[in-house]
Amino acid sequence: MKVKQGLPPPKPDFSFARPPKSKVAFFFWRWRIWFEATFALTVLEPWENIVLLVIVFISMAFCLAALFKYLPQQIEQMERRAIRYLWGQERVICTQDVQP
Repeated sequence: MKVKQGLPPPKPDFSFARPPKSKVAFFFWRWRIWFEATFALTVLEPWENIVLLVIVFISMAFCLAALFKYLPQQIEQMERRAIRYLWGQERVICTQDVQP
């Protein structure tokens, strides 16, 4: 949109909604627009956006930490219980290792 010399830009300015020319920038722009529209971030005040996104990212960090820290231990414990329930012993690796 061209503005005459000396006039302020029109309000509201929708330049953030115009897609960029580069393919990489277009990909991230589409992702940003989708994210803002899905979670209604465009209707929030800037400080509300920051608070909401900080809460979301902290929650995601806790979930990922739990996933990588505690999930392997939980899977190992489930494996031990399944072996005990199925064969009645704590550790049965192979049937050839068991003495009759």
